[in-house]
Amino acid sequence: MTDRNKRNRPGLKPVMTEFTKWRTRHNRFEQAVDDISRTHAMSGLEGAGMLLMGIPGLGKSSILASYCKHHLAERNDLESPERSKEPILLVSVPAEPTLKTLIQEILLASSFEGSINGTVGELRQKLNELIHERGVELLILDEFQHFLREQAKSNTRGVVNHIKLMMDKHKLAVVMAGTPAGYRSIANYEELYQRFAQRQTRLTPFQISSEADLKAFGAYLKACTNFLERQEVKIVPLSNKEMMVRLYVATRGIPRLIAMLLKMALADAEPNETITRNDLARAYTKAPINPELKNFNPLKAPYERVLDRAEKATKKSALENKNNWDIH
Repeated sequence: MTDRNKRNRPGLKPVMTEFTKWRTRHNRFEQAVDDISRTHAMSGLEGAGMLLMGIPGLGKSSILASYCKHHLAERNDLESPERSKEPILLVSVPAEPTLKTLIQEILLASSFEGSINGTVGELRQKLNELIHERGVELLILDEFQHFLREQAKSNTRGVVNHIKLMMDKHKLAVVMAGTPAGYRSIANYEELYQRFAQRQTRLTPFQISSEADLKAFGAYLKACTNFLERQEVKIVPLSNKEMMVRLYVATRGIPRLIAMLLKMALADAEPNETITRNDLARAYTKAPINPELKNFNPLKAPYERVLDRAEKATKKSALENKNNWDIH
């Protein structure tokens, strides 16, 4: 059967679609959602802030979307004859933001129906009115690393000052999510950083260095296995130690890459047949998601060689993690 025919088989697409949408609320996911909830709860009392940080692929955007979805679903006070409330605004920070472009993005992310043209002063007034009239409580700024100091300092300073003013004026809770580069940038703006110092959630890839690490990684992989089995997809156990080590080397413990590998294996899966380690090895060959390994396939190589690679990978990961949070 050709690869094209496999991709077009009836019944395959729904499984891949469901797996793409699925998220497991592992411990770190739950902790991050709880931290957002605690920050949100301070709205109206003070301008509370939170940083949600991590390298790409660790689920920051999924955490934000999950919190918004579940919080809004639990609210029964959003519609009334007088007005419609909009307690949360989720905004993706534009590249190289100016104060004007950031305000425009916030207005576009809301239910605002007016023009987003005008001077910075006019746009600030529109935003202030929106926050007041719609009862905005929580502003979430995703991809906040775009505040980088390497960009024009006047742009960065204007954006930073306006965030601070919004927090003070409206007693607004603000969550900023982004990469470690964004953390290092914000840390250089003491007056803003202090507002986010109390609650900072750092996401890191899964690790295999200790029994606690293995337990956390194993629970995540077991959840993946259980989900696929509920979709009537049979797959080799992923949460035994050997498979965890192999998958760690292949994906660096990054959930997005783990999901990518599993989806590649799903694409070639035959109905009613178990996805084996060899199937995962073939999927890795088609999508070498860890280019540092070059031709080394951790799902196919002898386990002793994989262990050697794993030891080197854990040392490198520890060094990278340290460098991510060092303020220069």
